Amino acid sequence: MAEQPAVARLCAAEFAAHMGAQPQWVSWAPGRINLIGGHTDYNGGLALPAAINRWVSVALRPRTDQKIRVRSLDLGGEITGFIDALPEPGSSWTHFVVGGLRVFGAEHALPCGFDAVFSGDVPDGAGLSSSAALTIAWMTVLRAWTGVNVDDLTLTRYAQRVEHDFLGVKCGLLDQIGSLMARPKQLMLVDFRDVSVKPVDSGLRDVSWVVLHSGVRRELAGSPYLDRVQQCQDGLHEVQSLYPDILTIREVELSMVQGPSVGFRRLRHVITENARVMEAVSAVKSGDASRLGELISAAHVSLRDDYEVSCPQLDLLVQLAQAQPECFGARMVGGGFGGCTLNLVCADAAPSFIDSVLLNYRSHVSDVPRAFTFHLVGGASVTR
Repeated sequence: MAEQPAVARLCAAEFAAHMGAQPQWVSWAPGRINLIGGHTDYNGGLALPAAINRWVSVALRPRTDQKIRVRSLDLGGEITGFIDALPEPGSSWTHFVVGGLRVFGAEHALPCGFDAVFSGDVPDGAGLSSSAALTIAWMTVLRAWTGVNVDDLTLTRYAQRVEHDFLGVKCGLLDQIGSLMARPKQLMLVDFRDVSVKPVDSGLRDVSWVVLHSGVRRELAGSPYLDRVQQCQDGLHEVQSLYPDILTIREVELSMVQGPSVGFRRLRHVITENARVMEAVSAVKSGDASRLGELISAAHVSLRDDYEVSCPQLDLLVQLAQAQPECFGARMVGGGFGGCTLNLVCADAAPSFIDSVLLNYRSHVSDVPRAFTFHLVGGASVTR
Protein backbone atom coordinates (compact mmCIF):
# COMPACT_ATOMS: atom_id res chain seq x y z
CA MET A 1 0.00 0.00 0.00
CA ALA A 2 1.35 3.42 -0.99
CA GLU A 3 2.23 5.81 1.80
CA GLN A 4 -0.24 8.63 2.29
CA PRO A 5 1.10 12.01 1.15
CA ALA A 6 0.86 14.92 3.55
CA VAL A 7 -2.21 16.35 1.79
CA ALA A 8 -4.11 13.09 2.43
CA ARG A 9 -3.21 13.12 6.11
CA LEU A 10 -4.32 16.74 6.33
CA CYS A 11 -7.57 15.92 4.54
CA ALA A 12 -8.33 13.13 7.03
CA ALA A 13 -7.59 15.43 9.97
CA GLU A 14 -9.79 18.19 8.56
CA PHE A 15 -12.58 15.69 7.96
CA ALA A 16 -12.50 14.77 11.65
CA ALA A 17 -12.53 18.44 12.61
CA HIS A 18 -15.45 19.36 10.34
CA MET A 19 -17.52 16.17 10.50
CA GLY A 20 -16.89 15.07 14.07
CA ALA A 21 -15.68 11.56 13.23
CA GLN A 22 -12.84 9.81 11.46
CA PRO A 23 -13.22 9.13 7.72
CA GLN A 24 -13.61 5.54 6.60
CA TRP A 25 -11.85 6.03 3.26
CA VAL A 26 -9.13 8.43 2.13
CA SER A 27 -8.06 8.61 -1.50
CA TRP A 28 -5.41 10.69 -3.23
CA ALA A 29 -4.68 11.27 -6.91
CA PRO A 30 -1.66 13.10 -8.35
CA GLY A 31 -1.35 15.80 -10.93
CA ARG A 32 0.74 15.05 -13.98
CA ILE A 33 3.32 16.41 -16.34
CA ASN A 34 3.37 15.38 -19.96
CA LEU A 35 6.94 15.32 -21.22
CA ILE A 36 5.82 15.33 -24.80
CA GLY A 37 2.70 14.51 -26.77
CA GLY A 38 0.63 17.68 -26.50
CA HIS A 39 -2.92 17.55 -27.91
CA THR A 40 -2.42 14.06 -29.27
CA ASP A 41 -4.72 12.15 -26.92
CA TYR A 42 -8.04 13.13 -28.50
CA ASN A 43 -6.46 12.59 -31.93
CA GLY A 44 -5.57 8.92 -31.43
CA GLY A 45 -1.87 9.71 -31.03
CA LEU A 46 0.99 9.12 -28.60
CA ALA A 47 2.03 10.80 -25.36
CA LEU A 48 4.59 10.40 -22.59
CA PRO A 49 3.06 11.48 -19.26
CA ALA A 50 4.16 10.92 -15.67
CA ALA A 51 2.53 11.61 -12.29
CA ILE A 52 4.02 14.26 -10.01
CA ASN A 53 4.19 14.67 -6.24
CA ARG A 54 1.21 17.01 -5.94
CA TRP A 55 -2.19 15.53 -5.08
CA VAL A 56 -5.90 15.98 -4.55
CA SER A 57 -7.32 13.98 -1.64
CA VAL A 58 -10.88 12.98 -0.71
CA ALA A 59 -11.89 11.76 2.76
CA LEU A 60 -15.28 10.03 3.00
CA ARG A 61 -17.45 8.41 5.64
CA PRO A 62 -20.77 6.66 4.85
CA ARG A 63 -23.90 7.78 6.66
CA THR A 64 -26.87 5.78 7.87
CA ASP A 65 -29.30 7.88 5.81
CA GLN A 66 -29.44 9.09 2.19
CA LYS A 67 -28.01 12.55 2.81
CA ILE A 68 -24.73 13.74 1.28
CA ARG A 69 -22.56 16.53 2.61
CA VAL A 70 -19.39 17.60 0.77
CA ARG A 71 -17.01 20.36 1.86
CA SER A 72 -14.14 21.86 -0.14
CA LEU A 73 -11.27 22.81 2.14
CA ASP A 74 -9.44 24.92 -0.43
CA LEU A 75 -12.11 26.36 -2.68
CA GLY A 76 -14.64 27.19 0.01
CA GLY A 77 -18.21 26.18 0.53
CA GLU A 78 -20.26 23.08 1.13
CA ILE A 79 -22.98 21.28 -0.77
CA THR A 80 -25.73 19.11 0.68
CA GLY A 81 -28.36 16.94 -0.90
CA PHE A 82 -29.55 13.38 -1.16
CA ILE A 83 -28.37 10.41 -3.20
CA ASP A 84 -31.60 10.39 -5.20
CA ALA A 85 -31.78 14.20 -5.39
CA LEU A 86 -28.31 15.58 -5.97
CA PRO A 87 -28.00 19.37 -5.84
CA GLU A 88 -27.61 21.36 -9.01
CA PRO A 89 -23.99 22.45 -9.52
CA GLY A 90 -23.23 26.03 -8.57
CA SER A 91 -19.60 27.08 -8.15
CA SER A 92 -17.01 25.51 -10.44
CA TRP A 93 -15.88 22.78 -8.04
CA THR A 94 -19.43 21.53 -7.53
CA HIS A 95 -19.62 20.61 -11.22
CA PHE A 96 -16.79 18.13 -10.69
CA VAL A 97 -18.28 16.64 -7.53
CA VAL A 98 -21.90 16.47 -8.60
CA GLY A 99 -20.84 15.35 -12.07
CA GLY A 100 -18.66 12.61 -10.60
CA LEU A 101 -21.47 11.34 -8.39
CA ARG A 102 -23.93 11.33 -11.28
CA VAL A 103 -21.57 9.55 -13.67
CA PHE A 104 -20.48 6.93 -11.14
CA GLY A 105 -23.99 6.55 -9.72
CA ALA A 106 -25.44 5.96 -13.18
CA GLU A 107 -23.24 2.85 -13.47
CA HIS A 108 -23.12 1.68 -9.84
CA ALA A 109 -25.71 2.38 -7.19
CA LEU A 110 -24.41 4.27 -4.17
CA PRO A 111 -25.59 2.34 -1.09
CA CYS A 112 -26.29 5.32 1.20
CA GLY A 113 -25.41 8.91 1.85
CA PHE A 114 -22.01 10.12 3.00
CA ASP A 115 -19.99 12.96 4.42
CA ALA A 116 -16.84 14.01 2.57
CA VAL A 117 -14.19 16.68 2.39
CA PHE A 118 -11.52 17.21 -0.24
CA SER A 119 -8.33 19.19 -0.52
CA GLY A 120 -5.27 19.37 -2.74
CA ASP A 121 -2.00 21.03 -3.62
CA VAL A 122 -1.98 20.60 -7.40
CA PRO A 123 -1.70 24.16 -8.75
CA ASP A 124 -5.07 25.13 -10.23
CA GLY A 125 -5.26 26.36 -13.81
CA ALA A 126 -1.60 25.56 -14.41
CA GLY A 127 -1.82 22.75 -16.96
CA LEU A 128 -0.84 20.15 -14.36
CA SER A 129 -4.21 18.39 -14.41
CA SER A 130 -5.73 19.54 -11.16
CA SER A 131 -9.18 18.77 -12.59
CA ALA A 132 -8.23 15.21 -13.54
CA ALA A 133 -6.66 14.70 -10.11
CA LEU A 134 -9.92 15.84 -8.52
CA THR A 135 -12.15 13.55 -10.59
CA ILE A 136 -9.80 10.57 -10.25
CA ALA A 137 -9.59 11.06 -6.47
CA TRP A 138 -13.38 10.95 -6.33
CA MET A 139 -13.71 7.96 -8.63
CA THR A 140 -11.06 6.09 -6.65
CA VAL A 141 -12.76 6.65 -3.29
CA LEU A 142 -16.19 5.77 -4.72
CA ARG A 143 -14.83 2.54 -6.21
CA ALA A 144 -13.23 1.56 -2.89
CA TRP A 145 -16.28 2.44 -0.80
CA THR A 146 -18.81 0.63 -2.99
CA GLY A 147 -16.52 -2.33 -3.66
CA VAL A 148 -17.54 -2.49 -7.32
CA ASN A 149 -15.30 -4.30 -9.78
CA VAL A 150 -14.22 -1.54 -12.16
CA ASP A 151 -10.89 -1.68 -13.97
CA ASP A 152 -8.62 1.35 -14.12
CA LEU A 153 -9.28 2.19 -17.75
CA THR A 154 -13.03 2.21 -17.21
CA LEU A 155 -12.57 4.46 -14.20
CA THR A 156 -10.58 6.93 -16.31
CA ARG A 157 -13.46 6.97 -18.79
CA TYR A 158 -15.88 7.81 -15.98
CA ALA A 159 -13.66 10.74 -15.03
CA GLN A 160 -13.46 11.83 -18.66
CA ARG A 161 -17.26 11.83 -18.91
CA VAL A 162 -17.41 14.30 -16.04
CA GLU A 163 -15.24 16.71 -18.05
CA HIS A 164 -17.28 16.15 -21.22
CA ASP A 165 -20.78 16.27 -19.77
CA PHE A 166 -20.48 18.65 -16.82
CA LEU A 167 -17.56 20.96 -17.71
CA GLY A 168 -17.99 21.08 -21.48
CA VAL A 169 -14.33 20.15 -22.08
CA LYS A 170 -14.04 17.48 -24.76
CA CYS A 171 -10.70 16.23 -23.46
CA GLY A 172 -8.94 12.99 -24.22
CA LEU A 173 -7.78 10.50 -21.60
CA LEU A 174 -4.21 11.72 -21.14
CA ASP A 175 -4.74 13.46 -17.80
CA GLN A 176 -6.90 10.77 -16.28
CA ILE A 177 -4.52 7.97 -17.28
CA GLY A 178 -1.56 9.95 -15.97
CA SER A 179 -3.26 10.47 -12.61
CA LEU A 180 -4.52 6.93 -12.08
CA MET A 181 -2.16 4.51 -13.81
CA ALA A 182 1.32 5.93 -13.21
CA ARG A 183 4.08 3.98 -11.47
CA PRO A 184 6.78 5.51 -9.25
CA LYS A 185 9.92 6.76 -11.04
CA GLN A 186 8.55 5.73 -14.44
CA LEU A 187 6.95 7.40 -17.39
CA MET A 188 4.12 6.00 -19.47
CA LEU A 189 4.02 5.62 -23.23
CA VAL A 190 0.32 5.93 -23.97
CA ASP A 191 -1.02 4.99 -27.39
CA PHE A 192 -4.48 6.49 -27.70
CA ARG A 193 -5.29 4.51 -30.84
CA ASP A 194 -5.96 1.45 -28.68
CA VAL A 195 -5.56 3.17 -25.28
CA SER A 196 -2.60 0.99 -24.33
CA VAL A 197 -0.10 1.98 -21.64
CA LYS A 198 3.52 0.83 -21.49
CA PRO A 199 5.91 1.73 -18.66
CA VAL A 200 9.13 3.50 -19.65
CA ASP A 201 12.13 3.25 -17.33
CA SER A 202 14.16 6.41 -17.20
CA GLY A 203 17.92 6.47 -17.69
CA LEU A 204 18.07 10.20 -17.03
CA ARG A 205 20.52 11.20 -14.31
CA ASP A 206 21.28 14.48 -12.54
CA VAL A 207 18.38 16.36 -14.11
CA SER A 208 15.34 18.11 -12.67
CA TRP A 209 11.92 18.78 -14.10
CA VAL A 210 11.09 22.40 -13.38
CA VAL A 211 7.63 23.81 -14.04
CA LEU A 212 7.31 27.57 -14.38
CA HIS A 213 3.86 29.09 -14.09
CA SER A 214 3.34 32.10 -16.35
CA GLY A 215 0.84 33.65 -13.96
CA VAL A 216 -1.79 33.42 -16.70
CA ARG A 217 -4.63 31.20 -15.60
CA ARG A 218 -6.27 29.20 -18.35
CA GLU A 219 -9.79 27.75 -18.52
CA LEU A 220 -10.19 25.15 -21.23
CA ALA A 221 -13.98 25.25 -21.28
CA GLY A 222 -13.89 28.91 -22.27
CA SER A 223 -10.84 28.83 -24.52
CA PRO A 224 -10.18 27.98 -28.17
CA TYR A 225 -9.30 24.45 -26.98
CA LEU A 226 -12.62 23.13 -28.26
CA ASP A 227 -11.96 24.82 -31.60
CA ARG A 228 -8.76 22.77 -31.93
CA VAL A 229 -10.67 19.55 -31.38
CA GLN A 230 -13.01 20.46 -34.24
CA GLN A 231 -10.23 21.78 -36.49
CA CYS A 232 -8.43 18.45 -36.30
CA GLN A 233 -11.57 16.70 -37.48
CA ASP A 234 -11.99 19.29 -40.22
CA GLY A 235 -8.41 18.61 -41.30
CA LEU A 236 -9.08 14.88 -41.38
CA HIS A 237 -12.12 15.44 -43.59
CA GLU A 238 -9.98 17.53 -45.97
CA VAL A 239 -7.46 14.70 -46.20
CA GLN A 240 -10.20 12.15 -46.74
CA SER A 241 -11.55 14.19 -49.64
CA LEU A 242 -8.15 13.68 -51.31
CA TYR A 243 -7.32 10.23 -49.93
CA PRO A 244 -10.60 8.31 -49.44
CA ASP A 245 -8.88 5.29 -47.89
CA ILE A 246 -7.73 7.29 -44.85
CA LEU A 247 -9.92 6.52 -41.83
CA THR A 248 -8.12 8.11 -38.87
CA ILE A 249 -5.61 10.89 -38.16
CA ARG A 250 -3.03 8.25 -37.27
CA GLU A 251 -2.99 7.08 -40.88
CA VAL A 252 -2.32 10.56 -42.27
CA GLU A 253 1.23 11.12 -43.54
CA LEU A 254 3.07 14.42 -43.42
CA SER A 255 3.16 14.69 -47.20
CA MET A 256 -0.67 14.76 -47.22
CA VAL A 257 -0.96 17.95 -45.13
CA GLN A 258 1.42 20.40 -46.79
CA GLY A 259 -1.26 22.89 -47.81
CA PRO A 260 -1.96 26.20 -46.00
CA SER A 261 -5.33 25.30 -44.46
CA VAL A 262 -5.86 25.56 -40.71
CA GLY A 263 -6.90 21.91 -40.54
CA PHE A 264 -3.70 20.80 -42.25
CA ARG A 265 -1.57 22.84 -39.85
CA ARG A 266 -3.31 21.23 -36.88
CA LEU A 267 -2.67 17.76 -38.30
CA ARG A 268 0.97 18.61 -39.03
CA HIS A 269 1.47 19.18 -35.34
CA VAL A 270 -0.14 15.88 -34.41
CA ILE A 271 1.89 13.89 -36.95
CA THR A 272 5.24 15.44 -36.03
CA GLU A 273 4.45 15.26 -32.32
CA ASN A 274 3.79 11.52 -32.54
CA ALA A 275 7.23 11.10 -34.12
CA ARG A 276 8.81 13.21 -31.38
CA VAL A 277 7.20 11.04 -28.70
CA MET A 278 8.85 7.90 -30.04
CA GLU A 279 12.22 9.65 -30.26
CA ALA A 280 11.74 10.92 -26.71
CA VAL A 281 11.14 7.38 -25.43
CA SER A 282 14.54 6.36 -26.80
CA ALA A 283 16.19 9.45 -25.28
CA VAL A 284 14.62 8.80 -21.88
CA LYS A 285 15.67 5.16 -21.84
CA SER A 286 19.24 5.96 -22.84
CA GLY A 287 19.50 8.96 -20.52
CA ASP A 288 20.22 11.38 -23.37
CA ALA A 289 19.09 14.65 -21.78
CA SER A 290 20.46 16.77 -24.63
CA ARG A 291 18.43 14.99 -27.27
CA LEU A 292 15.33 14.95 -25.08
CA GLY A 293 15.69 18.69 -24.56
CA GLU A 294 15.88 19.27 -28.31
CA LEU A 295 12.66 17.31 -28.80
CA ILE A 296 10.89 19.18 -26.03
CA SER A 297 11.88 22.53 -27.53
CA ALA A 298 10.78 21.41 -30.99
CA ALA A 299 7.42 20.43 -29.53
CA HIS A 300 6.94 23.98 -28.29
CA VAL A 301 7.60 25.42 -31.74
CA SER A 302 5.00 23.07 -33.19
CA LEU A 303 2.45 23.90 -30.47
CA ARG A 304 3.10 27.60 -30.99
CA ASP A 305 3.08 27.73 -34.80
CA ASP A 306 1.08 24.79 -36.16
CA TYR A 307 -1.35 24.22 -33.27
CA GLU A 308 -1.45 27.83 -32.03
CA VAL A 309 -2.19 27.10 -28.39
CA SER A 310 0.60 29.11 -26.81
CA CYS A 311 0.49 32.74 -25.67
CA PRO A 312 3.08 35.56 -25.42
CA GLN A 313 3.83 34.87 -21.77
CA LEU A 314 4.50 31.15 -22.38
CA ASP A 315 6.68 31.96 -25.39
CA LEU A 316 8.68 34.42 -23.30
CA LEU A 317 9.21 31.88 -20.52
CA VAL A 318 10.44 29.31 -23.03
CA GLN A 319 12.76 31.83 -24.69
CA LEU A 320 14.25 32.90 -21.35
CA ALA A 321 14.70 29.30 -20.25
CA GLN A 322 16.41 28.22 -23.44
CA ALA A 323 18.92 31.07 -23.01
CA GLN A 324 20.17 29.48 -19.78
CA PRO A 325 23.13 27.11 -20.29
CA GLU A 326 21.81 24.68 -17.68
CA CYS A 327 18.53 24.18 -19.59
CA PHE A 328 18.31 21.27 -22.03
CA GLY A 329 14.87 22.21 -23.38
CA ALA A 330 11.57 23.90 -22.59
CA ARG A 331 8.00 23.88 -23.81
CA MET A 332 4.48 24.85 -22.81
CA VAL A 333 2.41 22.13 -21.18
CA GLY A 334 -1.27 21.48 -20.70
CA GLY A 335 -4.09 22.68 -22.89
CA GLY A 336 -2.43 26.01 -23.57
CA PHE A 337 -3.52 29.67 -23.63
CA GLY A 338 -1.78 30.17 -20.28
CA GLY A 339 -0.54 27.97 -17.49
CA CYS A 340 2.95 26.54 -17.34
CA THR A 341 6.12 25.60 -19.14
CA LEU A 342 8.07 22.40 -18.54
CA ASN A 343 11.85 22.70 -18.36
CA LEU A 344 14.52 20.00 -18.30
CA VAL A 345 17.54 21.37 -16.42
CA CYS A 346 20.70 20.24 -14.67
CA ALA A 347 19.67 19.22 -11.17
CA ASP A 348 22.37 21.12 -9.30
CA ALA A 349 21.60 24.31 -11.23
CA ALA A 350 17.80 24.20 -10.83
CA PRO A 351 17.60 26.88 -8.08
CA SER A 352 19.75 29.38 -10.00
CA PHE A 353 17.85 28.58 -13.20
CA ILE A 354 14.55 29.39 -11.52
CA ASP A 355 15.84 32.62 -10.00
CA SER A 356 17.34 33.86 -13.26
CA VAL A 357 14.37 33.05 -15.49
CA LEU A 358 11.73 34.43 -13.15
CA LEU A 359 13.72 37.61 -12.53
CA ASN A 360 13.94 38.25 -16.26
CA TYR A 361 10.29 37.32 -16.77
CA ARG A 362 9.10 39.79 -14.11
CA SER A 363 11.00 42.57 -15.84
CA HIS A 364 8.96 42.04 -19.01
CA VAL A 365 5.39 41.29 -17.88
CA SER A 366 3.04 42.14 -15.03
CA ASP A 367 1.81 38.57 -14.53
CA VAL A 368 3.18 37.01 -11.34
CA PRO A 369 5.04 33.76 -12.09
CA ARG A 370 5.62 30.77 -9.81
CA ALA A 371 8.01 27.84 -9.93
CA PHE A 372 7.74 24.19 -8.94
CA THR A 373 10.09 21.23 -9.01
CA PHE A 374 8.72 17.70 -9.04
CA HIS A 375 9.69 14.08 -8.79
CA LEU A 376 7.77 11.21 -10.36
CA VAL A 377 5.30 9.24 -8.24
CA GLY A 378 2.74 6.48 -8.55
CA GLY A 379 -0.89 6.97 -9.50
CA ALA A 380 -3.99 7.28 -7.35
CA SER A 381 -4.43 5.19 -4.24
CA VAL A 382 -6.86 4.77 -1.34
CA THR A 383 -6.68 3.60 2.26
CA ARG A 384 -9.28 2.56 4.76
